[in-house]
Amino acid sequence: MLFNSVEFLIFFPIVVLVFFLLPERFRRYWLLAASVFFYMSFIPYYIFILLFTTLVDYFGARLIEKFSSRPEYKNMFFVLALGLNIGMLVYFKYLGMLGGTWNALFGSAAPLSVPDVVLPIGISFHTFQSMGYLIDAYRMGKAPEHNFIDFSLFLMFFPQLVAGPIERFSDLSGQLKKKHYFTYQNASEGGRLMLWGMFKKIAVADNLALIADRVFGDVGGYAGMPAVIGLICFTFQIYCDFSGYSDIAMGAARILDIRLMENFKTPYFSRSPAEFWRRWHISLSTWFRDYIYIPLGGSRVSTPRWCLNEMITFAVSGIWHGASWTFAFWGLLNGIWVISCRLLRPVGDMIGRITQGALGYVPLPGGAKKESELDDDAKAEYLASRGGRPLRFIRSAGATAVTFVLISLSWVFFRADTFSDAFTMLGHIFLADKGDFSAVPEIRLWAAGICLFILIAVELIMTYTPLMKHLSAISSGEIKSTVGMTAVRILVYAAFAAVIILLGAYDNRSFIYFQF
Repeated sequence: MLFNSVEFLIFFPIVVLVFFLLPERFRRYWLLAASVFFYMSFIPYYIFILLFTTLVDYFGARLIEKFSSRPEYKNMFFVLALGLNIGMLVYFKYLGMLGGTWNALFGSAAPLSVPDVVLPIGISFHTFQSMGYLIDAYRMGKAPEHNFIDFSLFLMFFPQLVAGPIERFSDLSGQLKKKHYFTYQNASEGGRLMLWGMFKKIAVADNLALIADRVFGDVGGYAGMPAVIGLICFTFQIYCDFSGYSDIAMGAARILDIRLMENFKTPYFSRSPAEFWRRWHISLSTWFRDYIYIPLGGSRVSTPRWCLNEMITFAVSGIWHGASWTFAFWGLLNGIWVISCRLLRPVGDMIGRITQGALGYVPLPGGAKKESELDDDAKAEYLASRGGRPLRFIRSAGATAVTFVLISLSWVFFRADTFSDAFTMLGHIFLADKGDFSAVPEIRLWAAGICLFILIAVELIMTYTPLMKHLSAISSGEIKSTVGMTAVRILVYAAFAAVIILLGAYDNRSFIYFQF
């Protein structure tokens, strides 16, 4: 059952209505039943895989707690439970990749017959969420959940079950157990998030997909500007597709009086690759930080060791995303971007100082880091001494543009089917123009352009002006709404709904991250 389907538009209101009509003691059972039904709507018998993961980690954590004073047994049960999680992930997701690699290297002497296994929906997400729970129980000694229903609901909560965000037990479990209320504030905030997510997915991502799929499906047939357009379309497609899912998941949970973590913070406005990864798929980035990067030593090590820690973390991240060596290379490439930007930072600072001197830049007085830290007289004197030169804006815009280009180039390896296709795509970008989009319906081209423009404009406003934050605060009740502002807010929401209805692509296209 896709979020962008008629079935979900029927399913979700029924879940909400029954949830709040039921007595409190029955609500968790209803929510668990709805979550099981939601997952079974994809491939019914794969619910047994999810049940297996649930049983392994429930009893694994209980046994770790029971034998906490017996390290040999505690370690044994932890390794066994963790191994079963990883083994299941390897079997369903990486068996074909490993078998294909073996056959490519040694197939002539000892060929392997690899079974054709269908990848369960969202297996990486719920496996990582359950492994995080297991690792916390082992490493931090956190008391595990003793109620099997509550633990099952933690792993199967339907809004984030299939594609995240990857929640921590300490953050989500307590919310699932508390008494829930249907409030105007939750309904307003949740509805706005769901509407924005639907716009990203249906109006932006699915329209851009028609162009991106055509270019990446025929990398030899496109070059120059058409190839660049195809790459830019995929760059925004994957962002809107995944962040759209996250917004819908957050909105659906909010209506149920449950808050999921924010998973995206306008990542394409980042000024460095490291900042990008702090703002993209935040739940996964923090998972890798806490369970891989920091245990390896993090950044509090020598520079060579730090580089190795970064590359290991990004390599694992790449493999997590897909069972192909192109994904591993994509991860390593992003690691190279992050490491290079940090190692070259002194050069950038030197260029910045030279540029500042050439443009007459004046530093903030008194060691202040922000203009807001200055009093009115000092601020006026500082602005007068600067002469109004927009140096910081130029530097920020330049850093954002460079970061966007680097991230976009790395997406080629994420999207391309093979290394050959990826390098062909990159090489063709610098050739003369070739190929067109005449096969794509003109209305879809216009819809893609208009909706992408709206997306960028809104995110610019959300990031750099207080207008959207003010509307959000009014909607959430933090600021008392006036009749005029309420009317404006309703008109904005109605306009977005109209755009989705009139310009959306209704082909029930699955979310990209379902394959992970």
